[in-house]
Amino acid sequence: MKHQWLISVCSTTLLLLCISVSDAISYHPFITQTAIKNIRYKSNISSCLGCINTLRGGYYENNPNYDGAPTLGNVSNDGFYHTPFPNNYNRRPAPLTQVINDYLISLRNYSPTLFNGVATSIAVFIMWQLPSPTITKILRNHFTSSHYNIIRKKRYHALITSAFSHSSLSHLAVNMYAYIMFGRAIKPVLDRQGVALWVFVLSSAICSDITSLALGSSGLGLSGVTCAMLAFDSLLNPTKQFRAVVSFIPITLPAYYLFVGLIGLSVAGVLGVSVGRANIGHAAHLGGLMYGAIFYNACKKGWVRLWSLRVRKVFTTLTGKG
Repeated sequence: MKHQWLISVCSTTLLLLCISVSDAISYHPFITQTAIKNIRYKSNISSCLGCINTLRGGYYENNPNYDGAPTLGNVSNDGFYHTPFPNNYNRRPAPLTQVINDYLISLRNYSPTLFNGVATSIAVFIMWQLPSPTITKILRNHFTSSHYNIIRKKRYHALITSAFSHSSLSHLAVNMYAYIMFGRAIKPVLDRQGVALWVFVLSSAICSDITSLALGSSGLGLSGVTCAMLAFDSLLNPTKQFRAVVSFIPITLPAYYLFVGLIGLSVAGVLGVSVGRANIGHAAHLGGLMYGAIFYNACKKGWVRLWSLRVRKVFTTLTGKG
């Protein structure tokens, strides 16, 4: 009797399960499309998913992003769920020329000194590339710092104009990057001291070239100016972290350590110790670093602000503009 009762219960359970599955099949689009094509179903997507979730003892919620469609997406006649393809990935960035133009406009609005320095350096570099002996001679005589040009020929303007000449594209790119980065960093501080950025740029160029000539070397480029900016910013913010790549090894170190390390490298280069490439202007770098450090200490003691006020007072007196 026990075995007969157990067989009866199992048979009844199996029958009920088959009926439930057959009801579900009549509402399920996946199966009706492949196995039972002649069976018509009148349910919509919601009732289909509702049937599936009922079988597994769950429930579903509508997704507001699909206009009342179920959470799993849209079910098409081919039996697959389809979701809208995102079109935000089709947006393209602005043209490169527009990006460069917008950046230069913002740079000019922020600081004409930085913009003019970059534009002049690029223009002079292009002139150096022209195959014209006349232009090359003019650039050599008036845009390079050497004992012959400045001491013998008394072309003192070359102390400034030589800063805008660069020997290679990499030399130009590195100096432009450092010039803009450090120029943006120190400009607000100089403004509070009453000193325009162009005053710092021109004076540091002169100081670095004089140091280079005094130590018996010649050179060109904005390296002396950028070293002066770096020294000023490093002493102003000694814990600022700088990231650099040395021999393909990325390093991060505080600004003050970078300043001290550059002074050591410059002194070693001036003394004739082989450090890096042979065409590095160590004397100009050393002059720029010294000038930036001296200028920082002068600002710290209040001398720069005092000199700025006196110069403005003299200028106002001479021009009669009160």
